[in-house]
Amino acid sequence: MKPLQLTFSGFRSYVGRQYIDFRGRDLVGIIGDTGAGKSTILMAINFALFGTPTWDAPSPKVLIADGGDGTLAAILEFEARGRPWRVTRQLSRKTTGTFHKLESLDGGEVVHGRSVTQRVIDLVGMDNKTFLRSVLLPQGKFEQLLHASDGERAKILKGLLGLDILDTIAVRARQHRDALTPAIADLRARRTAIGDPRTTARTAAEDAKTISVQLGQLKAAQTALAGLVDEEKAATEQHTALTKLRTTLAKAAQTDAPQRLRQLAALDREIADQERQLTARAEPLRTRREELLVELGDFRPGGSQAEALTTAVRQLSQLHERITNETQRCKRHQTDVHALEALRTETAEATAEATRHEPLLTQAEATLSDHTDVVDGLKDDLAKLRAALADARRLAEQREGLAATEQRLAAAASEKAADLEKKQEAATDLDREVDAADAELQAQRRANAAAHAGEGLAPGDACPVCEHVLPDGFTPPHALDLKAADRAVAAVQRKAKKAGEAAIEAVATHREARALADRATQDLTEQTTRTQAALDALTMQLGPFMLDSEDDVILAARLSALRQAAEEHAALAETAATLGKSKTEAAAKAKALGDQVDRDAAAAEREERELGKLHAGIVELIRQVPPGYRPDEPTTDAVLARQEAASRKQEELAGRWKSIDGIDDELKQLGALREELTQRRAEHVTKPAKTATQAVLKLRATQVAIAVMLSLPEAPDIDVTADVNVHSEWAAIVAAKALDATTSVDRQLIQLDQVRRRCAQQSAAIIAEAPTGGKPLEEALNDAIGRKAVADSTYQDATAKTVEYDNLIARLEIAQPHVDGLDALVKLLGDGKFVADVVHERQQTLLGTATELLRGMSLGRFLFGKDFQVWDEHTCRLRDVKTLSGGETFQASLALALALVEHASSNGGRAEALFLDEGFGTLDQTALAEALDALSTQANAGRLVVVISHMLAVAQHVTSLIRVTKSPIGSSLRWATEAELIALADAADAEGLHS
Repeated sequence: MKPLQLTFSGFRSYVGRQYIDFRGRDLVGIIGDTGAGKSTILMAINFALFGTPTWDAPSPKVLIADGGDGTLAAILEFEARGRPWRVTRQLSRKTTGTFHKLESLDGGEVVHGRSVTQRVIDLVGMDNKTFLRSVLLPQGKFEQLLHASDGERAKILKGLLGLDILDTIAVRARQHRDALTPAIADLRARRTAIGDPRTTARTAAEDAKTISVQLGQLKAAQTALAGLVDEEKAATEQHTALTKLRTTLAKAAQTDAPQRLRQLAALDREIADQERQLTARAEPLRTRREELLVELGDFRPGGSQAEALTTAVRQLSQLHERITNETQRCKRHQTDVHALEALRTETAEATAEATRHEPLLTQAEATLSDHTDVVDGLKDDLAKLRAALADARRLAEQREGLAATEQRLAAAASEKAADLEKKQEAATDLDREVDAADAELQAQRRANAAAHAGEGLAPGDACPVCEHVLPDGFTPPHALDLKAADRAVAAVQRKAKKAGEAAIEAVATHREARALADRATQDLTEQTTRTQAALDALTMQLGPFMLDSEDDVILAARLSALRQAAEEHAALAETAATLGKSKTEAAAKAKALGDQVDRDAAAAEREERELGKLHAGIVELIRQVPPGYRPDEPTTDAVLARQEAASRKQEELAGRWKSIDGIDDELKQLGALREELTQRRAEHVTKPAKTATQAVLKLRATQVAIAVMLSLPEAPDIDVTADVNVHSEWAAIVAAKALDATTSVDRQLIQLDQVRRRCAQQSAAIIAEAPTGGKPLEEALNDAIGRKAVADSTYQDATAKTVEYDNLIARLEIAQPHVDGLDALVKLLGDGKFVADVVHERQQTLLGTATELLRGMSLGRFLFGKDFQVWDEHTCRLRDVKTLSGGETFQASLALALALVEHASSNGGRAEALFLDEGFGTLDQTALAEALDALSTQANAGRLVVVISHMLAVAQHVTSLIRVTKSPIGSSLRWATEAELIALADAADAEGLHS
């Protein structure tokens, strides 16, 4: 497993999103202050892979950052088993928002939920506990693999060195053997079930031949019986059908429908007489109505002239209204046209007035523009002069201030010089007092030395200093008390020191005051020069003037010129404004009049178009008026005359139409009486006759069915167009035919009974002669067919199973040795001895590689012995790992971890990364350099090595460096720049090993 890139957020001290791309990097360092979050990066990798912290915790939710949104997310892309993968985990304090997902980046596999961790373990080749003991070594846990028990260490080594494949082989061999064993048992059972197919085939062929002879005899009997059965069946079916028809005919013949039809025919004749009487009364009325319609001609109701008259009256009324409207609108239109012409004349005059003002306004504006430039120039000059005067006054004021400052600082410098002289004299006096006090102290010390030297001496003794004999009367001098002299010297020295310090301070103060005074003098000289230059420039423009005077006094001439120019400018502006106002008013009036002309002209055009449409409509309406009523000319008088004539004609026609309406009412009453007769016929003749006819039709249908079967004459069909009298005669004929059919049916039933008895006797004789074995013929035939099919099927199956039987024998001969070999492999791997030997061999090879690394780190002192003990060259003895110091334990653990990476990579590539968290602080300079060189070798071999440390010396050896910082809003990380790497290297050289 080799990480490619890591993304995480909401993780312990990291609130925001963090991203690390490991691709293209080999030896990576992580540095930062204590508590910044360096170890959290490795925790994020471990959580992404296994979903748990790197320590025992009640829940992985302890990893969720405080101050965030309560959600932890980690995404790790890594290589495993030659394929790229991405594992995504999200954890939330809420009940929702947690999920786990693993997907192959080259497609083909996606895992969700709890199965993710197990799939990661399969890919990485180790569980979390093994990962933390060999690949990711957390802070303070480097020695776990070193101190693990033999069983735990063997389990770890099996996974890391690829030896767990032996367990996989054993499991798969057992599974394969267990899967094949039932298959072989099945093959044996199938072979036993098949038996000897060749013998079975011979027996089946003989049985089929015997059954074929019996089957031929049974089929012959079946064919003979079939004819008799069909004949008997036909006789039975005809007998049943005739019996059914005989019953139906007898039931249908019981109806009284023929008698009822005779009664209904008499009633129908009575209703017909009454209808003839009503027809005789209506005939003269219809004749008179036709005469009136002839008199009306085309003016009859619905006639062409009646409609034309009504239309003419309506259209003449509309025509009168439209002609009146047209006359009124034409008068108004003429008035509007005259008003439009007057408005156009007024518009032309206003436009000419606006055009006349145009050149006058242009000239006035040009003159005003020229004079405006003159006034602006005078204003600018005046403003510049006022600014120059203000600058000159400011410079003069600054010069006066600098002069006062220069005098004050010069006086202060003189005062500081006098103070310096006094303090220097005081310091000199005190120095003399110190010398005097010191001389007095030295004299007293000499006297005390003499007193001590002469103590116990008497006259005549040799002087211990000059070796002369002491004179008579010699008395040893008294030793003085030096404390008072020491105190006096110390007091004077303190005073001299204070005086010296005061003198030194006075020198500095005097030097500072003198520098300030000199600088003030220089500033005053420069300011005087600037002030004079400003006054000279103003004098050249204004002539001699007094700077203390007011600006208006100094600039009086300029102000007078500006006022005169401003007055001229105001007069020109007023003239231009007057002309502009006149031009604007004239233009506005012309535009308003022009707009009104446009609106009135458009309205006149619209009205003219509307009048044209109105006149065209009048012409069209006159054309639509019927010719007899059409006016000669489109005037209101002509239209009114035609309208009155049409109205008189309508009144004449109305009288005749009223007579026709009376006749129609009488005819309507006669029609109602006729309708009552029709309804009576329908209810009392037609409807009952229909019911009786249906009964007779039912009787005829049965008679026809019997006639068809027995070839008898059929009763005639009904004539649906005939009246009830004809239907009465037809019913009598049908009843007679039905009676004849009943007699014929009875004779035919007797003949059919005779045929059925003969067929039954002949069938019994045929069955007695057939080889049925006491069974019914049909059952015996089916049994023979079944036995023949079984014999044929047995023969075919036996023939087909011959190939299957031979195939089973061949497969058993091939599979059995393979199962025997798998069984031997399972037994070999199952007893544990072979696996233990392989693990022990790989372990010794691992310890050999670790020994080379440990020897280099410890400068040849330590080597690994068997069972992970350590050989110490200093004591020439094997040591238990528990007796190693902290630095020695780290060296041994690091050597073992690097050896594991080396061997795991050469046995399947499952550990292509190593993560180390601290532990370097226990090493001395030489051991640290050797350990870092070993890590560099691993990185150069294409593996990813990540090292966490607070030591600059570690950061100095890495090729890529992550800097972790912590702030009030959470930790953050970034890659260090090249300049930062150089600065860290320089700092490590300057500050030493453990900085």
